[in-house]
Amino acid sequence: MSFKKEYLILIAVIAVLVLYLTTRSANHEGELAQPQKVESADIKRLVVTDKKNTPLELVKKDDRWVIEPQGYPADSVKVKNMLNAASDLTLTAIVSESGALDRYGLTGDEKITVQAFSDGTPVRSFTVGKAAPTFQHTFVLLEGDPKVYHARGQLKRTFEQSADALRDKTIFDIDQAAITSLTLQKGTRTVTLVKKELPKEAAEASADKPADAENTETPAAAPVFEWQNADSGQAVDQTQVDSLLGDIAHLDADAYMDDSAKEGLGDAQWQVTFKKAEETFSLAVYPKQDDAADKLPATASSTPYAFLLDTPHVENIAKDLDALLGQEEKTQ
Repeated sequence: MSFKKEYLILIAVIAVLVLYLTTRSANHEGELAQPQKVESADIKRLVVTDKKNTPLELVKKDDRWVIEPQGYPADSVKVKNMLNAASDLTLTAIVSESGALDRYGLTGDEKITVQAFSDGTPVRSFTVGKAAPTFQHTFVLLEGDPKVYHARGQLKRTFEQSADALRDKTIFDIDQAAITSLTLQKGTRTVTLVKKELPKEAAEASADKPADAENTETPAAAPVFEWQNADSGQAVDQTQVDSLLGDIAHLDADAYMDDSAKEGLGDAQWQVTFKKAEETFSLAVYPKQDDAADKLPATASSTPYAFLLDTPHVENIAKDLDALLGQEEKTQ
């Protein structure tokens, strides 16, 4: 037999072997029974239990998810990730049938139990263990099944949540351009600013024009607005107003305080009130309760709970607020 024939036969054998192994692997995965399919939209309640945190109960009310029994609004992105992980639970391999669970993080303080319900009926129940060595899978147990499986994804990272970590930290998420008035209060000083549309002539005068603008046809200019002192009508520093609103219009809490903390905060250091159409919003910041603290207490019209803001963020807002109040003093 020539060398060429031997070479071709070897290639053919390798090809057949690869085809066999591929088909065998595919058949093995195809034979692995998957949990009954559940649509994430059908899940109305989630219960997550682990030894490190208080049992977590999430309930869908209208179009929002809340943390029970307190009724705290939950972070919509984190809840969506949990729903998708529970509904799309996909098993990729059987790891063990021996019942030895310790090595997989499926016992004691390491395990996390997840239960999903649809209108009171259990639709999914499984236990989450350690991340697998691949870091793309997680060891899991299905209810009523002693086998340990690989499930797709980093499930422990998704479900290992405390109630505080899962709370929605959004305080304001408002279109800054839609804000039309602003009232600043600090001590005895108060100033109200309003956003006014400039007359066409003033707007054109304030715009930069090219040298040959008189001979150039241009489309109608967009309206130009200016922030003014509501009492004097004088323009204020537009950059400082934009900076202050930029720090407030999209604001997240660093953390929430105890539910009872709001009653003991005392007088606010300063307060900002602003309007968008017919809606009124407010933010108040209070003195530190501990000189060593790196966050300041605050309250807002958007939530009944007191919360904490990072000190540098508060200082940025206060800097613009003080400057605008200083401008008010100069106009008096």
